[in-house]
Amino acid sequence: MTTSIRYLRLFLYTATGRRGIGYLSQYGDILRISFDRDYIEDENRPTLSLGYVGETEAATRAILTALRDVRVVRTDGHWPVFFQNLLPEGHNRERLASERGCSTEDEFELLAAAGHDLPGAVEVEPVPPAEGVPQIVRNWHTALGLDVLEPGFVEDPVEDAAAIPGVVTKFSAIQQGRRYVVKRHGEAGDFILKLPSTRHPDLVENEFTGYQLCRALGLDCAEATVISREEAELPEQVPFQRILAVKRFDRAPGGHRVHMEEFAQILGYAPRNKYGRALALDYGNMLRVLDRLSARPAPDVQEFIKRFVAFLLMGNTDAHLKNWAVRYPDGRAPVLSPLYDPVCVTAFFDDVPVTDYGINRAIDKTLRAYTFDDLDAMVRSAGLLRRARLLSIARETVRQAQADWPRILEDAPEGVRRAVSERLAGGVALTRT
Repeated sequence: MTTSIRYLRLFLYTATGRRGIGYLSQYGDILRISFDRDYIEDENRPTLSLGYVGETEAATRAILTALRDVRVVRTDGHWPVFFQNLLPEGHNRERLASERGCSTEDEFELLAAAGHDLPGAVEVEPVPPAEGVPQIVRNWHTALGLDVLEPGFVEDPVEDAAAIPGVVTKFSAIQQGRRYVVKRHGEAGDFILKLPSTRHPDLVENEFTGYQLCRALGLDCAEATVISREEAELPEQVPFQRILAVKRFDRAPGGHRVHMEEFAQILGYAPRNKYGRALALDYGNMLRVLDRLSARPAPDVQEFIKRFVAFLLMGNTDAHLKNWAVRYPDGRAPVLSPLYDPVCVTAFFDDVPVTDYGINRAIDKTLRAYTFDDLDAMVRSAGLLRRARLLSIARETVRQAQADWPRILEDAPEGVRRAVSERLAGGVALTRT
């Protein structure tokens, strides 16, 4: 094995600026996070992930200093799941790998390439080799008997490269006047531009309708606008005239970054496992996190229940663990993030072979049969109090959707109108009771 090691400085933006909190290193197939001593010993440390927070301060420090915990080290060439989930998927991953000139499987290089425009308040960048291998990195390898002699070279982040999780083609952009610009000259983007596809040319209209339906229920949504192709300066030609511009809720005025993480990161799921193990189990765990750790537990739990009902009624079978997130407005305590990616996936079922969307079709079967008794069981499994109140909120959400959504659906894509109307009229168990 080579005796050289590559590493990146790990930063987390806070209200007072950018703070170095550790190093990310690669030694062969070993990828490791080594946290700074002052971060470990800081009882008021900013939160990187709830996955690194224990039941007690001692338990947290044990995680941050662990030698072999999979949350801080992997030996299979992959990052621990928090950092895996910072990386894009599909075409976005291929584009990032092409910009870097690396393989789509080289997670170290992909993270290094997009180090200045990552989700949340995280930033990574290379350290000059002349500074030598950081002592905290060297100490860990020495403790395991690994012979690390010299630092390896790592290129600077690719200018304007960004890591935006998800499969749909997306670009990171800033707004200049009335135009959305992707070539940002190194500035982190504060908008995500989402494109349709040749397979689903009405994807933009579909998702925008989803936002309208959710807002009609009073849900907290990300800001989304449909713009024309001419309003966006993209780095490549695209055959689509309409683009969805979504304002990032992990960015604030003045270029400030607000930390966030997805529930896949919180619950320890790798991107390939983003659909989780079971709906009742995973959603119950999400509710438990909000109830016990949120800075505003009651409103967040109620919002979660309303969103779950809304997604069920609109046929959003893609509300996986990467499409739910929390933000850290104060840098430490989580709150439920604004809603995003509200797509009526069931509207696409009739346009593709029955073998396509297998996971989504299975989820749809479960959601169609989902009852208020099932919802009560999920709430009970999360250990929540006032279950009757939460079920009442769910029932009222169904009634409000049945009353208000038909008007919005009049201007929706035909497939969305058909799919959602059928569900509102008794196509799912929640609307038959």
